[in-house]
Amino acid sequence: MTTLAVNTIGSTGDGGRLLVLLHGYGADEHDLAPIAPMIDPTGRFFAVAPRAPIDVFPYGAGWYERGPEREIASAPFQATVAALDATIDAVCMTHGLDRASSVIVGFSQGGAMALATSLRVGAPDRPAAVACLSGMINQVQGLEYAFDDYLPPVLVQHGTVDQVVAVERGREIRDALIVHGVEHHYREYPMGHEISPASLTDLRSWLSEV
Repeated sequence: MTTLAVNTIGSTGDGGRLLVLLHGYGADEHDLAPIAPMIDPTGRFFAVAPRAPIDVFPYGAGWYERGPEREIASAPFQATVAALDATIDAVCMTHGLDRASSVIVGFSQGGAMALATSLRVGAPDRPAAVACLSGMINQVQGLEYAFDDYLPPVLVQHGTVDQVVAVERGREIRDALIVHGVEHHYREYPMGHEISPASLTDLRSWLSEV
């Protein structure tokens, strides 16, 4: 099974649990690394940041591409989900970590991948929690979300003036979680397509309670 390149950030403490940070489109595996010690100041987590599989011109990477009608091709998307699964399993095996106690955090496209990987039907060893920052829940042919199963709690954050991923996409996630009774926290901020000091503080607080 194909695995992804990984930036191993590590931990300042015992790092007994896995924290997976998934970057957005056009960024790379180093993009979210600086927030690891900010949201986990006591070093409870062993942090890693995989690189998305699609190279983006002129730099960075993406988790999936959209077609001319903004559609997402099913096979490449699910291949990326499978590669991300294999990568998380490989990290857990290498470092002796339990996937079921991990937390997956994704920004933008990375947020969509965090949701797809964690909440889909047939997902192996769902994480303890998942966070989607300025992201979306994608409807892709052949991908079903396991809303009838027990699902981990979800944190959703979105900017009200996000010019890249409209705040309505965050509200769609919130509404789906409400309809299906999934434990969640939803927060909006007066920010664009970014992680602000306020959203970072809330993310740190949420992670400390997971």
